[in-house]
Amino acid sequence: MTRVLLLLMASGAVCVATFASAQTGGAAKTVQTEVSAPDIDRSLRAIDVDRTAGGEGERAAATYLAQKLREYGIRHTVYESRMYLSWPGRAEVSIPGQPPIAAKTAAFAAPTPPGGVSGPLLIDPKVTRRVDQTLGFGPEVRGTIPVVRGVVDTEALVLAGQLAGAVGIVQIDATETLHEDIVSTIWGTPTSESAERLPTIPYLCITKSDGERLAAAAAGGHLSARLKAEVTRGWRVEPNVVAEVPGKSADFVLVTTHVDAWYRGMTDTAGSVASILEMARVLQKHQGELERGVRFAWWTGHSFGRYAGSGWYVDRFWADLDRHCVAHTNLDGPGRRGSRMDAVSTGGWPGLADYARESAARLTGKSPGTDRGGSRVFRPGRDSDSAFQGLGIPFFSVGVPGPGDGHPDVDVTGRIAYWHASDDTLDKIDMKALELDTRYRVAQLYDLATLRVLPHRLAPIAASYMAALKDLTGTPASGFDLATTMGAAAALESAAGRFDKAPRPADAAGVDAFNRLVVRLTHQLNSILYTKSGRFDQDPAAELPVLPLLARVKDLATLPRDGDEFGFLDTQLIRGRNAVEAGLREATEAIESYLSKTK
Repeated sequence: MTRVLLLLMASGAVCVATFASAQTGGAAKTVQTEVSAPDIDRSLRAIDVDRTAGGEGERAAATYLAQKLREYGIRHTVYESRMYLSWPGRAEVSIPGQPPIAAKTAAFAAPTPPGGVSGPLLIDPKVTRRVDQTLGFGPEVRGTIPVVRGVVDTEALVLAGQLAGAVGIVQIDATETLHEDIVSTIWGTPTSESAERLPTIPYLCITKSDGERLAAAAAGGHLSARLKAEVTRGWRVEPNVVAEVPGKSADFVLVTTHVDAWYRGMTDTAGSVASILEMARVLQKHQGELERGVRFAWWTGHSFGRYAGSGWYVDRFWADLDRHCVAHTNLDGPGRRGSRMDAVSTGGWPGLADYARESAARLTGKSPGTDRGGSRVFRPGRDSDSAFQGLGIPFFSVGVPGPGDGHPDVDVTGRIAYWHASDDTLDKIDMKALELDTRYRVAQLYDLATLRVLPHRLAPIAASYMAALKDLTGTPASGFDLATTMGAAAALESAAGRFDKAPRPADAAGVDAFNRLVVRLTHQLNSILYTKSGRFDQDPAAELPVLPLLARVKDLATLPRDGDEFGFLDTQLIRGRNAVEAGLREATEAIESYLSKTK
C-alpha cells in the first residue's frame, strides 16, 4: 500500500483527495491479472450462434449466462420482459425495363402491400438539418420516392420523409455492403403518444453501384419505381439477464451490453457479452472489498427494438437507479481485430471524464486518448443502450481502441465493414485485444467500486452549462432574454468550484452525505443538460443539442416577431427557461447548504 501523508482538518475531513486512489491502485492492478482468456474464449464459443431477437440462439445465450452466474455464485435474475420488436425481411426496388434491384429494408420500416408501392423517383433532394438536429425535406418530395445518399441517421431521414409526404425512402450506401439497421426514432417500446412516430412509409437501402445505375436511369427525366419490403412488428417476451456483485452500500456501478445480434454478431456483441461475464467472475472474488456494488446487465431488444431491453429496465427500476446508480459504462464491440493494443482510450461525461483519464493512466501506465472528439461543449451520443440519459446517470469508459482509419475492416464511411452483417464472425475477434480490454475495464471498475469517496466533480458540469448558454446568448437578434439563466449558471459554477476544492470527508457519516449529494446532483444536472423529455421519459433515438430545452433560441432570430410561430416558440422557450433555472437554483442551494454544514 502506498504511504500518504494525511492532513486532518478540524471537521474530520481528509485534505488529500487522491488518498483513496493510492490505496486501491495496487489492488486494482492485481485484479487485472485474474482475467482468464480461456474463460472468455469458452463463453464466446458457447454463444457463437445466431442470436436474432426472439430466436432460439438468443434464448440459449441468456440461459448460458444464467448457468455461468450460478456456477460463479453471483446473484442474478432473468427478467422475462415484454417488448415491442421488429424484424426486416426481403426488399427490392423495380424500375421499368430492368431486373429488380436487391435491397435491404430495416426493422420498424413500414411494410408494403404484396404488390408494393409506386411513385416517381426524386434523385438527391435537398436534406436540411435544423437547430434541434432533426432533418427536413422540402415540399417537392410530396408524392415522390426521394433517393438520398450520405445521410447517416436513417431513422431521422425516414421520419423527415414521412412528415414531408414521401411515398417511401431509398438510400444509396457509400459501399457495396448492405448493413442491417433499424429506422424507428422511438426509444424502446412505444407509448400511446410516441407510437405516432412509428414509420408509416417503406425504407430501402441499395448498394453504391446499384444506386449509380438507378440515378443514371432517372437522369433522362421522369422515372417511376416500385418498392417492395417485408417487415414484421410485434410483441415478444425476451430474457434480460441482470446480475450483481454487491458492496457495502446499496450504491452500484452499472455495466451493460446487449446479447441479441444480427446473425452471430461476434464483435457486435458476443465479445462484450463474454467480457463482462468475466468481469463479474473476477469481481465476485473481491466482493468483501467493494464499497459499492457492480451490477451487470445483458439486454435483449437492442437491435430489434431500439434499445427496448434497457428501456424496459429503466421504467421498472427507476427509483433504484436514481437513488443508487453512481455511474454507467456500456460495452459494444471491443476486441475487434486490428485493435490498437499500444493505446488506451477513455471517455466520460463532465464530472467523470477527469477520473476516467486519471484512473486509466494510473492503471494501464499509458497516456489515454479520448473519444469525446473536438466539440466545444461535450454532448453524449444518443445510441448504444444509453437509456439512462434521462435519469442523468453519468457515463465513463476505458478500453483498447478499435481499428483505425486505413485498416481493411474500416470502410470509407468509418464504419466497420462487417457491422450488422452476416460475416461478423468469430475470426473478426482478436482474443489478445479482448483480454486486454477486459483487464483495463475490470481494473477501473474495481477502482471505482472501492473508493470510499466518489470521484465525481460538479464544476465541469456547471462549466458545460455556462458554455452552452454563452453560445445561445451569442445568437444575434434572437430577442430572448437569458440573463437570469446566465446568472443562475454563474452561481452554480461558483458553488460547484468551491465544492470540488473543499476537503473530502473522512468519517463514515460525512462520506455517506457527500456521496448521496453527488449522485443526486449529477443526475439532476445531467438530465437537464442533455435531455428534453426529462427524467421519466425517453428522448427520441436521435442526436439532440446540448441544453435542448433552450436550443431553439437560435430559431427565434429567423421568425417574424408578430407571427404565430414566433409566439408559440417563445412560449415553449419560456417554459424551458423556467425548468433550467429551477434545476440550477436547486443544485446551487443544495451545494451551499452542504458547504455551510461542513465548515
